Amino acid sequence: MNIFSTLNRYIFKSISSGLILSVLMFLTLDILIGFIQQINAVGKGDFTIGSAVFYTLITIPEKVFEMFPLSSVVGVMIGLGALAAQSELVVIQSAGISRIKIAWLTILSLLIWLIPISLIGEYIVPSTFLKAESYRNSKINKDIGLGANTGVWIRDGNVIFNAQPIGNNYDENDDNITMNNVTVYELDEKLQVVKVSKAEKAIHQGKSWELHNLEVTEFVDTGVVTHIINKQIWESRIEPNILSIASSRPKNLSIRDIIKYKKFQSSKENTPLKYDIALWSKFSYPLLVIATALTGLPFLFGLLRSGGFGQRLLIGVVLGIVLYLLKWALLNMAEVFSIHPLIVTALPSSIILFLVLWYLGLKQKKN
Repeated sequence: MNIFSTLNRYIFKSISSGLILSVLMFLTLDILIGFIQQINAVGKGDFTIGSAVFYTLITIPEKVFEMFPLSSVVGVMIGLGALAAQSELVVIQSAGISRIKIAWLTILSLLIWLIPISLIGEYIVPSTFLKAESYRNSKINKDIGLGANTGVWIRDGNVIFNAQPIGNNYDENDDNITMNNVTVYELDEKLQVVKVSKAEKAIHQGKSWELHNLEVTEFVDTGVVTHIINKQIWESRIEPNILSIASSRPKNLSIRDIIKYKKFQSSKENTPLKYDIALWSKFSYPLLVIATALTGLPFLFGLLRSGGFGQRLLIGVVLGIVLYLLKWALLNMAEVFSIHPLIVTALPSSIILFLVLWYLGLKQKKN
C-alpha cells in the first residue's frame, strides 16, 4: 500500500481536518470552564481578572495534551464520518481500500499528529503547568509560591525535608534558591525521629544547603535536648529540581523528571506507586490515543452511513468520555489496590485495539 497515494492523502486530510476541529472545540469549552473556575478565586490575595486570564492561557498546552485522546475519537468520527455520510467510504472501499487498510491509515494519521502532541506533553506541559500553579498560589497567598499550603515534603534516606519557598519567582533550574520555614527530621534505622532541626531560612548552593537560625531538638536517652545554632552547612542530594518534582503531581511530570526522581529514590526506598503509574501512562499515551480513536470506526461502516453530523458528534463524544473515565478509574484502582501499572495502562488499550481490528477484519470477510 502506497501511503503517499492521492487517495491516502485524501483520507489523511479528512482525519486531520476532523482532529483540528475537535481539538479547537474541546479546547474552547475547556478554556471557558477553566476561566469560570478561576473567577471564583478573584479577590483572594492579589488574584485579579487578569491573573485568571493569564493562568487559563498558560495552561492551554496541558489542556490540549490531556484532552487529545477524547479529541481523537471525535476527530475521526467527524473526519471519516463526513466521508461515510456522502458514501465516499463506500467508493473508497470499491477502489480496493479495505476497512482494515482504512484503520491502518487512521493509525498512521494519528501517529503523525502524536509526534508534536507528545513533544508538547514531554517538554512544554510540565514547565508551563508548574509555572501556572506557582503563579496562581503566589497571587492568592501573596508571594508564597510552590507548596503554599503544606510546603514541600521529600525524603532522602533517613532524612525528611520540609520547606516553603520565598517569593513568587521560583525557578527549578536555578541552583541557588532560598526557602523559609525549613524543618529537617532525622530518623534512626527503626524510622524513629532522633533529631529535629528548624531553620528560619535555607539557601541552596552547589551540593549543600546553608541553614540559618536553627533550633535543634535532639531526642536522647535522658530526655530532650534543645539548642540554638546561627548557621550550619548541610550536604544533601536534595536539589531545587528534585523539590520541584516532589511538589508536583506525577501525572504533570515529564518522563525525564519521573525517571530522575526514581533514580533519586532508588538508593534507600522504593518510589511511590503513583510515579510508576504516571510513567507507564506516559509511555502508553500513544496507544491510548490510537485505541480510543479507533473505537469509532465500527460505527462509521454501519450505523452512521446515513447519520448526520450531530449523530456522529454525539457518539464520538460518548465513546471518548466513557473511555476517558475508564482510564482514570483504572489508574485510581491501581494506586489503591497496588496493581501493576502495565495492567491498567497498556493492557486495556491493547485489548480495545485488538477487538476493533478483529471486528473490522471479521466484517470485511463477511462482506
